[in-house]
Amino acid sequence: TSHSENGCPILGGAMAFFINDMELTSLGYGLLLGAVGGGLSSFGLSILASIACTVRSAKEMLGESGDFAQATLLRKHISPDTKAADIAPQQPQQSAVYHKPFFLISYVFDAVRASDGVTCRVEVRDRKVPSFVWEQLKEQSTVTIRFMKDEPRRCRVVAALEHEQRGFMAFRARSSVALVLAALGLAAAILSLVDHHLAGGILYAALVIASLFWQFTGRRAMQACLPCCRAHLQKPWSPLWMHRGCVFCQELGKDVEPSFEPKPLLPQDVEIHAFGG
Repeated sequence: TSHSENGCPILGGAMAFFINDMELTSLGYGLLLGAVGGGLSSFGLSILASIACTVRSAKEMLGESGDFAQATLLRKHISPDTKAADIAPQQPQQSAVYHKPFFLISYVFDAVRASDGVTCRVEVRDRKVPSFVWEQLKEQSTVTIRFMKDEPRRCRVVAALEHEQRGFMAFRARSSVALVLAALGLAAAILSLVDHHLAGGILYAALVIASLFWQFTGRRAMQACLPCCRAHLQKPWSPLWMHRGCVFCQELGKDVEPSFEPKPLLPQDVEIHAFGG
């Protein structure tokens, strides 16, 4: 036995590296570290990927694929309605609940679709914009937007796009949270390896690699495997697009001049409630 241990130093070193994985309880602790670390790092990477997706979409709209249009701002409001919450009577034993405000706008514009020359009227309801952009806008005034030439329904206020294309500097809070989560996950994986839990390190690496694979090729893989959902999966997506709102489009026909004062497609007293993506 002494000869085998001294004669195979590489094997002995490898055995020492994952010696704690030989016991069931210790193995479970190592796997727990790997799972928690992999989950934290994967979530952080997902946030960073969503920021990158938003930046890519902003640069695409501001590039040659997009065009300018003047839209009429129909409405601006905050969700949830903070004024209504202040007016509502408070119960004596009711605890205060914090709701993150979202700054929403609704607007309408006309644009000529480059693919077929059809003039379209597009109305956007409850689209989220940065707070400083929201404060500068006035209802029933004009606002400059960018839209995709081949798909006018993909549109965004120019000021919001210019802010979003700054990337991680524009989303400092989210970027910081993402980096902290990724660092905590990596620390858990290092702790697992330092404590000779090789299984935990392997599990961490597997989870992170799977997350990276999904971020880069997940949607393309789903489009290849699910042809029936291909059109839906081609829509731009990012977790930062919370409160994307609803988009309505009416084709006015070819050779129709876009109106500088387009009328909304839906009555303003009609409430729109969207469920799902």
